[in-house]
Amino acid sequence: MRYFSILSIFLLMITSAVHGQSLTSADEYSQRGMARFEKNDLDGAIADFTKAIEMNGQKLEFCYYFRGMAHYRKGNPDQAILDLSKAIGIKADPRFYVDRGNLLARQGELDRAIADLNMAIEMAPRYAKAYGDRGIVRLMRGEDTDAELDFKKCFELDGTLESQFRAAASKVKQRAVSHHEYEKPFDVEIIKFSWTEGLSRVLIPSSPVIGITTSPVSATGTRVLADPTAKGEPGPPEVGDSSGRSLPHAGASTAGTRDAIEYKFFASIRNTGSKTIVAVKWAYFFEPKEVAHERLAYLFMTKPNIKPGKEKTLNDSIPTDSPKGSIKMPHKNQAPFNERIAILRLDYADGSSWESSAAHASPKKSGPPH
Repeated sequence: MRYFSILSIFLLMITSAVHGQSLTSADEYSQRGMARFEKNDLDGAIADFTKAIEMNGQKLEFCYYFRGMAHYRKGNPDQAILDLSKAIGIKADPRFYVDRGNLLARQGELDRAIADLNMAIEMAPRYAKAYGDRGIVRLMRGEDTDAELDFKKCFELDGTLESQFRAAASKVKQRAVSHHEYEKPFDVEIIKFSWTEGLSRVLIPSSPVIGITTSPVSATGTRVLADPTAKGEPGPPEVGDSSGRSLPHAGASTAGTRDAIEYKFFASIRNTGSKTIVAVKWAYFFEPKEVAHERLAYLFMTKPNIKPGKEKTLNDSIPTDSPKGSIKMPHKNQAPFNERIAILRLDYADGSSWESSAAHASPKKSGPPH
């Protein structure tokens, strides 16, 4: 949520009123409520905003708004939505609609969330973040094409938001796929798959990218990794130079060049059908055997042009300049996990297509980025 621009406006309004007339107890409560909110004293802020509301102070819409945000931070989203609704009832501010839309999306109420974001955009057609947030909610509803149009408009209005929303969109897509089963296409055979981890953009000589495994793929397209008792090999080893010394970690810098870890994913498939495959949407999964660890999924779209009876290797990578912490990556120190690949969509040269139901699966109780 973008609290600070609203916070500044609220404080300016209160301060201006104070200088124009004698201080009132309601205004004092409002100002102390803001100070407590900034210090994350949420109970104190809620108490002060409640007192200001009871005393019918100035700019009550902001008192309700910030009391609602305090409730949200405390983990009370239902009360937060009620307070934002009261703020909107006093003043229909597009920022209030955007933040209530975000809260509704996190509660899984996607239709109501879209309605709020539509209203915000109608009121403020150049409000970039509103388009980005609506794009995320549309992704959650499986409306990929409309979501991309919203992202395009958002980035045209404010290019600084692109990395934030691209990362959020990636997470939504990963969650959608990783929590659903998938059907296997009848005309594709998965031959093998793997992934690699290596350094990129380094000034000193480095060893070639090191493959993770060459173990066979089962008939179901799965393989067990990081389990010494199972068929397969451990996760990626440390990358080193020819002397055996470890190279710098991701994020280190030498002579002005940033070092980064690059992750590449591969999948060899054979077209066993009668039509040429021109595009493949596929996913790479890491499923920890321990419940406490998070499942990871990475989505890719490749245009390989595979004729009937032919085999090709799909390959893609996670951008090395992804925002720090925006995408979780596999690592050799993870708990034991199962690795698998899924084909989610096939497009054919004749214009037809096949698609798994997992490709349009929508996660619940998630929402746009703060």
